[in-house]
Amino acid sequence: MTAVVTDMTSTRPARWTMPVLVGSLALNLIVIGAIASLLWRGHADSTATPLGRRVVPNIVGYAVTLPPERVSELERLTKDEWQQVRPLRRALLEARAEATRALTAEPFDKQRFLAAQARLVAVDQASREAAFKLHTAISVNLTPDERRGFPRWREWHRLPQNPLDGPDKAIGERQP
Repeated sequence: MTAVVTDMTSTRPARWTMPVLVGSLALNLIVIGAIASLLWRGHADSTATPLGRRVVPNIVGYAVTLPPERVSELERLTKDEWQQVRPLRRALLEARAEATRALTAEPFDKQRFLAAQARLVAVDQASREAAFKLHTAISVNLTPDERRGFPRWREWHRLPQNPLDGPDKAIGERQP
């Protein structure tokens, strides 16, 4: 009699409802996981850098996140060091690109690759020395408050750990 009053002929749900519910749950979990991942990694930071680029957590990265007038002052005070670093940085990027081209070229030319690696080492060393001088020049021109703020800022912008910094393990062995 209940079936007649409610116009229900079966108490069993339709065959298609269970796959739809499971699919909906899976989609919701994916969306929630993606949002949680972005928040966990700090990508949803309201102080994001221009063009969505990540800032390297060093003193130069910190200095460019200071107020614009302070950034201008630091750039003025360290003008000579910036002029040394910029061309070396461009040369480093080109040396890395050439090493990659030599590595992926077919047929593989071992001598070309070794020459590209040797150039990369030399340019990298010069770039690091110039960057060290720039880091030092910026550091000595920071205010005490700015220097105290650096560790907290660096912790917030921490990059994932380099696999070379972990404990010694065989290649391919998973970290716990």
